Amino acid sequence: MAGTPPLPISIIIPAYGRQDALLRALRSVVTQDAPPAEIIVVDDGSEPPIDVSRCDTGTIPLTVLRHETNRGAAAARNTGMRSAKSEWISFLDSDDHLMTSSLAKRWELISAQTCEGLTVFACGWVVQDKAGRTLGTRLPREANRPDQFASGCWFSPGSCIVMNRKAVLDTGIWQDEELKRFEDLDWFLSLSLLGATLQTLPLIAVAIERHRSQSPEKVERTARAIMDKWRRISSDRRLLRRLRAYLDVECAAANHFAGRRFLALAFWARSLLAVPRLSLHLSPAWETDTETPQRFVSGPKTS
Repeated sequence: MAGTPPLPISIIIPAYGRQDALLRALRSVVTQDAPPAEIIVVDDGSEPPIDVSRCDTGTIPLTVLRHETNRGAAAARNTGMRSAKSEWISFLDSDDHLMTSSLAKRWELISAQTCEGLTVFACGWVVQDKAGRTLGTRLPREANRPDQFASGCWFSPGSCIVMNRKAVLDTGIWQDEELKRFEDLDWFLSLSLLGATLQTLPLIAVAIERHRSQSPEKVERTARAIMDKWRRISSDRRLLRRLRAYLDVECAAANHFAGRRFLALAFWARSLLAVPRLSLHLSPAWETDTETPQRFVSGPKTS
């Protein structure tokens, strides 16, 4: 990495506790072949405050910003976006990590594009459990209509996107800090109404840790809040049906993993009534990518 010009990308890492996972995420950025212009860690009220002193970032500027109270992922990302100085921004959740050499490969593909307006660049990801075992891979399909974005946050673990900072800030749309779940879904749906499109970079570049322990009450409460919000914003019945159907899938999953099978079935049924289909998901939102190894970049460096 020594002597390699930095890429014009700010990496924003929201963090709440999970100190060891954060250090792994940081090291996956620091050991990239081509470094980002800066790393911004937003400590969202961790107690004790996070400590990044064990990770040597070398010549990469590292800024740690702290919220005195826990305000949620949306607020942390907004704080990072306001502070970022580079032309492009990318989020990295503290329990995820970049694959080796992936940032340079993503930037090479992005810089070859000629896009007008706001384009969200997504990449594929490896799904891992807490032990680091690979459970599968995902490569998101492209989207250019609001009803596609309403069909689920299938393209975004937030760690998988790169966006032009000025194009995003010029919209005046920030992540909704009242939402404690599905803030990505809500944000990208809002951006899509202003013409945002999704382009997929054909490589697997991020490792995402899967979490199943989600409070059904929290998921259901947030789903109701999002539906109330979007009924005020939009009269597009197709968009609202697909949004309702997707949120019901999330509510069903949360209840299923909490052992509440009857409630899970009720949410599945309502989702299917809203948008009849033969599959769980509302659209072929991603393709598994296990037979094209040329699309993969290698795993993370740990030293």
